[in-house]
Amino acid sequence: MDNVNVSEEKPSVSLIFQSLCQFYSNVEPSGLLNLPFTLNKEFDFQPTLAVLETFLTVAAKEFAIAIKSGGDIPEQSQHLIKLLCSLQISLFSWIEQQFDSQSGDADQKELIQEMLLKYVKMVVKKSNDSIQILLDNVKDELPTAKFAIMMSSNKLLEVVLDKTYLSSSVRQMVLLLSHLVHKLSNNYRLSLLNYLMTLTQSMRDLSPHLPDQFFKLDSNYWMSVASDDVVLRTWDIESPHSYENNQQATQVFSCPGATSFVVDFDNKCETEKRYDYLLFTDSRGNKMQFDQKVGTDKWPKNVTFRGSHRLTFLFHSDGSNVEWGYKFKVTAKGFADVQLSALFDLHLAACKLLGKLSAAVLDRQHLMPNEMDFNAVDKDKMAIDLKSDLWSTLLKGGHMESHMLKKSKLNQFLLEMISGDSQLGQQLLKSCADHYVGSNLKKPDLDITILTVFSAFVWHCEPLRESVIQFVESNGSSELDDGIHSAYSYAESMRLYIVDQRQKQKIADEKDNNVNNANDIGEVVKEKAEFLLQISALEKSYFKNKPSRRSSKNIVSVKSSTQHKKTPADTERQFSASGISEKFPEFKFVTEFIKESKWTKSSVIKVLDDRRKQARNTTEVYEFCIKFVDMSTDDSSIFEVIIVLFLQELLGQQSCQCQHYLDWLEGCGIQLENNLRQAYCGIIKRLLEGIQHLQDSRNLNKSVKTAQEMIQATFIHLLGVNWQSFDLDFLLEANIPNLLIQTAKGSVAMRSEILSDITEVEELKEYDQYMTWLNEHKNDVSFSDWYNQIKSTSKFKEKEKAVQMFIAKFCDLLEVDIWCDGCGKSLPGRRYRCLQCTDMDLCATCYAGGVMPQCHLDDHHLIYLMYKCDECNAFITGRRVHCCICDDFDLCFGCFKKEHFPPGHLDSHSTKIFPLMKFQNTQKSDSSLQSYIHQHVWLLFASFTLQMAGTMPSVPTEHTEDNFVAKAGKLHQQCIDQLMFCLQDIPSVDQDVLEETEKSFAKQKEEEFSLHSQERIMGLLGAMIPKENTCSSLSGSIHSFSSEKFLTRLFDIARGETGHESNTQHLAMGLVAKLLHLSSVPTQVVDNAVCQSANIQSPVSCQPQLDGEITINFLFLFGAMCLERSGIDWASSMVSILQDLSSSAIWSPVIEKYISKQINHLGQNDNLTSVFTLFVVSGFPEVMSIGKQVRYSYENSEPRHGVVLNHFPDKYQTFLLDAKSRRRRTVRDEYIDCIMTEVSILNEEHVTKFTSVIKDTVAKIQQGSSITVEETWILSLCLKALHKFLNKAEACDISDEIFGFVQQLSYLAGLGTEFSKQWMLKDLEVLSLMLYTQDKENVEKKFKSPSTKQEELLGHDPKQGLDNAAKICLQTLHDDLNIPLSVVRVMYDMNNKDTSELLATVRDNLADNSNFIPSEEIKKMAKKWEKPLVAAAEVIADKGMDFGIQMVIMPDTTKRLTTYDWEALPEEEDVNMSQKLIKMPDNDVVHELLLQQRAKSSKLLRKELDSQGKSGSRDYLNKVNLAISVLWARHVLMALLSDWPRERFEITHTILGCKESGVIPCILDLLNRTECQDMFTKAVKNVIRSCYHTDLQSMVSTSCYFMEENHFSTVIIDSEHPYSDNANNSDTIQIEGAAYLSIKFDDRCVTEEGCDELVISSSSDLQQDRHAFSGPTKRLWKSFDIPGDTLYYKFTSDCSSTDWGYRFTVIAGKVGRFDTGYLILNELLSADVDMVYRNIDMCKLWSCLVYVACKQISRQRLKTLQLLLRVMHTQSRKDSSSLDIDLSLLKPLWQLYRNLSKDSADFSSVAPPIVRALTELFMVAENLADEYCIVTEYLAKLQSEEEIRHTAFQGIVNVAAVSASIGLTNQAYNAVIGLMKK
Repeated sequence: MDNVNVSEEKPSVSLIFQSLCQFYSNVEPSGLLNLPFTLNKEFDFQPTLAVLETFLTVAAKEFAIAIKSGGDIPEQSQHLIKLLCSLQISLFSWIEQQFDSQSGDADQKELIQEMLLKYVKMVVKKSNDSIQILLDNVKDELPTAKFAIMMSSNKLLEVVLDKTYLSSSVRQMVLLLSHLVHKLSNNYRLSLLNYLMTLTQSMRDLSPHLPDQFFKLDSNYWMSVASDDVVLRTWDIESPHSYENNQQATQVFSCPGATSFVVDFDNKCETEKRYDYLLFTDSRGNKMQFDQKVGTDKWPKNVTFRGSHRLTFLFHSDGSNVEWGYKFKVTAKGFADVQLSALFDLHLAACKLLGKLSAAVLDRQHLMPNEMDFNAVDKDKMAIDLKSDLWSTLLKGGHMESHMLKKSKLNQFLLEMISGDSQLGQQLLKSCADHYVGSNLKKPDLDITILTVFSAFVWHCEPLRESVIQFVESNGSSELDDGIHSAYSYAESMRLYIVDQRQKQKIADEKDNNVNNANDIGEVVKEKAEFLLQISALEKSYFKNKPSRRSSKNIVSVKSSTQHKKTPADTERQFSASGISEKFPEFKFVTEFIKESKWTKSSVIKVLDDRRKQARNTTEVYEFCIKFVDMSTDDSSIFEVIIVLFLQELLGQQSCQCQHYLDWLEGCGIQLENNLRQAYCGIIKRLLEGIQHLQDSRNLNKSVKTAQEMIQATFIHLLGVNWQSFDLDFLLEANIPNLLIQTAKGSVAMRSEILSDITEVEELKEYDQYMTWLNEHKNDVSFSDWYNQIKSTSKFKEKEKAVQMFIAKFCDLLEVDIWCDGCGKSLPGRRYRCLQCTDMDLCATCYAGGVMPQCHLDDHHLIYLMYKCDECNAFITGRRVHCCICDDFDLCFGCFKKEHFPPGHLDSHSTKIFPLMKFQNTQKSDSSLQSYIHQHVWLLFASFTLQMAGTMPSVPTEHTEDNFVAKAGKLHQQCIDQLMFCLQDIPSVDQDVLEETEKSFAKQKEEEFSLHSQERIMGLLGAMIPKENTCSSLSGSIHSFSSEKFLTRLFDIARGETGHESNTQHLAMGLVAKLLHLSSVPTQVVDNAVCQSANIQSPVSCQPQLDGEITINFLFLFGAMCLERSGIDWASSMVSILQDLSSSAIWSPVIEKYISKQINHLGQNDNLTSVFTLFVVSGFPEVMSIGKQVRYSYENSEPRHGVVLNHFPDKYQTFLLDAKSRRRRTVRDEYIDCIMTEVSILNEEHVTKFTSVIKDTVAKIQQGSSITVEETWILSLCLKALHKFLNKAEACDISDEIFGFVQQLSYLAGLGTEFSKQWMLKDLEVLSLMLYTQDKENVEKKFKSPSTKQEELLGHDPKQGLDNAAKICLQTLHDDLNIPLSVVRVMYDMNNKDTSELLATVRDNLADNSNFIPSEEIKKMAKKWEKPLVAAAEVIADKGMDFGIQMVIMPDTTKRLTTYDWEALPEEEDVNMSQKLIKMPDNDVVHELLLQQRAKSSKLLRKELDSQGKSGSRDYLNKVNLAISVLWARHVLMALLSDWPRERFEITHTILGCKESGVIPCILDLLNRTECQDMFTKAVKNVIRSCYHTDLQSMVSTSCYFMEENHFSTVIIDSEHPYSDNANNSDTIQIEGAAYLSIKFDDRCVTEEGCDELVISSSSDLQQDRHAFSGPTKRLWKSFDIPGDTLYYKFTSDCSSTDWGYRFTVIAGKVGRFDTGYLILNELLSADVDMVYRNIDMCKLWSCLVYVACKQISRQRLKTLQLLLRVMHTQSRKDSSSLDIDLSLLKPLWQLYRNLSKDSADFSSVAPPIVRALTELFMVAENLADEYCIVTEYLAKLQSEEEIRHTAFQGIVNVAAVSASIGLTNQAYNAVIGLMKK
């Protein structure tokens, strides 16, 4: 080798050398290195390194000669380099083999690492020398001619990169070394870092002189290769044709660097439909399945999978048919391999290796507990607890070195005190012994141990250390602290513990025969205590303020891992020392360490040594990182390739991430902690300097932008630690809050605005299509059915995007939930939608963060769905037409062109058309780093802010500004300032585009961030507000929430004066309410903030003003303003806020004063403020508005608290957030109750005022005077407040004045609402609120009433032009006597329009006929008022209108007492119905009835809102408010009647405002329509017991008439018998007015079980109240009830066998006047018997009830039979010799009973309820007849003449038969014989 490079040598020498190199390169070269197969301690690696050094020296010499000569490197040098590479591979392979085989031998590992380190050092030195040679020649101003020619001819690239050892051997060494990093020890890793650092430094020095070889990030070279559309690899896949059955073929396509896979299918591809398919799965788990044939919607010609480097393919075939198969080509596309120079490539590889080495040193996995080992070993042999809090408290100071201990005078004093060499120590101990009062267990051998423990207590407790130091310095003259005596007592308590442990140990040793056990517990305790004296003592703040690693465990309650049974002595010591340990938690830690057997001295020292080493290594690595960044930067720019690669490896190669840079390093020592902190903060500061150096990133090229994002992500990652109290200095210095929020602003995604290019024709075409789909959906049963139907069409793929856009526009009408495709949260309102993606929506936060869901690209356009069309209620996705006259009025372009205007808008109004604005990303990026940065930095800021806020409650007031709490307070203040600054300037969403371009880019980003972060900022502020019990100790300088500036800002936002969104305004007012509840917020400060925000001058008044009065006045006025704006959510929120404040001790007096003032002024100058005040008093309607607090039950769990996120009224569901678990749930409305705070300030004075207002307003109504909307509103609210007062007050507390206006109440309650009876009161209140308009006096539009359309479509209304009394009369005659309204109207006109004459005429015509038959003349005249045969339901949704009190026309019942030919209607009850005797719907289906009522009322509410638009006319609002007043009047009247004071007042028809007593049941029937049945029952009871006895008979007659009403309709549904195959029958059955429907099945019902099914439900989707029937068993076809008046059924059958089919009867049930009559009579018959007999005609009552029992069926008949039984029971209790009732009237019921008994003769089953009821009836009747000795007459009258004859004939035949058998002849025998002869 010495002679090979001499050119004069013979060629044979070169040939021999070349041959040797080729041989050893191709064969095993390890022979040259002489490496043993098995390593031993005698191995000397110096000869091996000498061989390698020789080769390196020659290679370096060749490099130097080539550089200087400028010529080619000889050919033999290439063989030398090749051999060197081979030897290097052998060396590293041998080293790795030895690492794996010598895993347990530390010395041999050390030897291997030493050898590797020296070799690397040798290679690096040679490389540095070679690079220096090249650098010297490059820098030489007068280079040699050959070198200059080489540089100019670009020959350097060929020589240096391709033919020298730098490009091969050195680069190979770097790559091989990277594979051994994880096997090395940290000290060798650090050494390698220092060596390799010199290599990178050399190349860094060279790079500026060779710009063509070392590319900077801003070089155009990167742009030329940065393309992801390069084909990296292709695969051709093909199956057999045709493929085989039962195939399961799989293949994985993987290509590093690929960003997409394109799959192109052959046109012949085809598989069996559904059963054979191709399945592709990308690395994200997204799947795409293909079958049938290529070219269809389900199998496109080509498919692209993006964002993945891996694709999995699966082909599956079943065991049946096969097709042609598949053939496709997979193309992997991505970034092309970058061609770099060898030196640059070596530079990059070395930097990556440095990052990997640094990451390996930082890894602390070896310090953490191994969970697998923890579970594998026995618990008694576990190592010490590495997670214990002792590491972060007691042992945190670390082990002190001997020279440090000698410097500590206190430590030396304690040691001398233990040894007895200090007189002061003896004096101290004597003082402690004199104060010790406990029992002294004399154990001299333990005295030294106890003194050592006592010294440990003193050493680790700062107050005790200070006391002892003062004692020593004063030479024993100063007083000792009481804590010293406590420590002595605590130490003495250890004496008994040691004795106990010795006894236990002795017993254990005797049991194990372990006589020579040297581990004396006393010596162990002494050793541990001595060890604690060698641990650095910490300040007290470390014990009190250091957070626990386990948050659930308090720092002062560390538990031992060894549990032992407590002795009485333990309990006594624990009790006596409990106070001491709480005052001095250090005692607890010392005791824990000493008592825990696992905490041995040796094990703790080992852990502490490991942590000290790791702390030093970590500090060195962070310092190295700073040096590396400084070395690699150029012109203060850190955005270099080598830095990016280094940081990538630094973070990516760590196997575990710690929450803090000191995690698992506790105990390393304070000095090492400080060094590590400085190093860690130093790297953060260095990166921060580089990031701040680059301010504007708009004009950066793509590569620099990516590097900036990468380094920024690294910087944020370093900031994402759980900062501790000792980090606050750095956080303040770095201004972390400002840094984080500025980073969030800088990473916001910027988008440019583009005008939409859609034409008017295209937009109108889309509108027509959307309206067509909307009408189809309205005609269909549900959205899912409509969507599935349209999805099944052949052209769905072409119009899928249009369908999804239609769903997005009309999501509220379609009841579809929209979710953010970025974060997954619900989007009930505004959102961003992509125009290119099929279905992609983003919330404002994800939009600002630049979130890119799958398939969404940067060049896609997004639109902001913000405005809704006031006509079609869809989001406007095109041109927006804004009315300049109407308030908050917008139309979509389609409705505007079609002239579809809502009420109130006129053609003459001026409008402005706004074009559609689209948004496109202006900062295109190929990575998701920007989105990650934005989301991550905001989470860091929020976490940091909450952490600082969480520190605040623990602030003691005596702390100075220098402690960590004061610093946390400053950071807390900075966080609030940053958030409030973001809320200061919110740009308007309608701001001009040109104005935006004039702003700086940074300003635009700030505004973009602020605009889209409003809600999360307000949410973070809300989370920061402290609780009431924690804020009292906060000073004003720290607790900035109570500042006037902060409150003023919140009031400004809430008032909507700053351009914030509506949700932000809501949240701001919510924050205000939360702050007002805090006692630490002064009311005077709030008043000043209100004055400053609203420009209110402080009032100057003679009367003293309460603090907070300005605020309360403002809140009430603001609430009234919200009410005026038709903001039901706003108004509801303001009412809730004021109601909650009324429970506060601070604000309650002010609110009470304001409310009293407003109530006292009622009737004088009523305005919206008065209305709003009454809402606060009486309560706001239950509105499930966003943010409403509710109490709900979920899956039969305990009630929980939640917050409403969205409400779906038509689904009766609410989407809410659980307040505790933060989980989102969808809960049905019936399981939810709104949390409302009631204002309990009403008194008698207020009630008197309410009564006065009600009287005055009702008087105006009676007089026909006009009243305003506000007056009717106040009337309803006064009634509501009065009802609230009555429900809480006792009857004795209610004044006589309230009972004195019952007549006015009765009048108001008797008025009709003229709305459907299906309206619920709360929905009417919501309707009134939502229709209220701001322009109250100048509204000229007319409301759309059903009668308007009725005249247009249905002709004249028979009640048109009539007053209220006449309408009620006509409607009553129509409902009760079934007379057509048109006929009644003609008769009304013929009788001079007098209702009295009309009633007399009708009564005369009914005298002889139960049915009214009009004359031909009347029929002819009635045609004028008849309605044409049009679908009336399309115009008037509900015919059951509320017209108030329904008067009755009593029929002539005189003939019933003498008529015995009544016939009982047959019973249609199924024999298999429930065994319950009286199955009342009130008890069985009341819950479902309520749900149905809610559903009906909700639909009516939506219909009215759609009909009336945003606001109703004054007349219509008056009608609504009056209806609400009527309903509340009924509630108040019922409340009064239910608590009627019988001893003070009697109830008469005069008091109730009735003309006669027979009308009282009509009033009760009116009250029965209310929603509270329990109170109604009490009211009936009170009326019966408090009325005049002379009025009872009239009430009984009316009640009997109520029960005679028969409003039951019957519908029979019958299938074919047998039914046909493939049947699909469905229909809807509606019986208007029914409260429930009873379904009775025929006994013959049978279908094919499991295949043919009949489904009946109360909802169109057949899911609610679902009942399914299939099979032959009778018990399966049970009768049941469905609530409501509508049912849906569907029958389907397959193509196999059929059966008889089905047949069922639908019977309508109605909770109406029948139940009212029943309740009255039932209560009456339950009263005093004497009162009943004296005042009631029992005979007449009996006759009426028997008649009712004959004419009613089902439950009504059962209830009537119950009353008959009660009547008969009264007969048995009376003192009379004769019956008052005629039992013979039961004859028709007897006939019914006999018929039913024949049908149910099976004694093996339970008889039906009607049979059992009749059985009981006739048994009681027979007993009663027997009691009065009329059995014979009774039984005879029950039988008909035919039955008597039949019975007599049968008796004669029986007598004749007996006579014939005994041979006796008599008349019976002769008669029968004669009859037989004939």
